[in-house]
Amino acid sequence: MSENPSWKQFTVERLAREIGVLGEIIVDDVLFDLGFEDGELPPRQLMTFLARLQRELPETLDREAIIQELVAGLLSTPNS
Repeated sequence: MSENPSWKQFTVERLAREIGVLGEIIVDDVLFDLGFEDGELPPRQLMTFLARLQRELPETLDREAIIQELVAGLLSTPNS
């Protein structure tokens, strides 16, 4: 993980620990579905993205805990 990862990189890396490369596919699909296919997400859309992401994660995961961890990490990660 780089010193200052982007919000997307942070999210993908966190999901990769749980579900491997499927994490990046899910993130890209959610972004596409929300109309942000270029990977740029306005900060005001972050919670919409995370709510949709939570629904897309496999049911076998503790989805709520993952989203809470992402929220905590993303709030402390520069949006670059």
